[in-house]
Amino acid sequence: MDKMEKKLIRMELQIGELIRIIANLNERINDLEENERVSNRISFLANRETSRL
Repeated sequence: MDKMEKKLIRMELQIGELIRIIANLNERINDLEENERVSNRISFLANRETSRL
């Protein structure tokens, strides 16, 4: 295996790792967006109940 092949394999491994990192970040973003929706819904319901008092 020559130097170029080794560099290419290393780059492919790095790209694979970057893809995994991006996928994990995307999952975290989705979780945060869902948490925000739930939080907003809870706030809405709490405000509605408070206004009834």
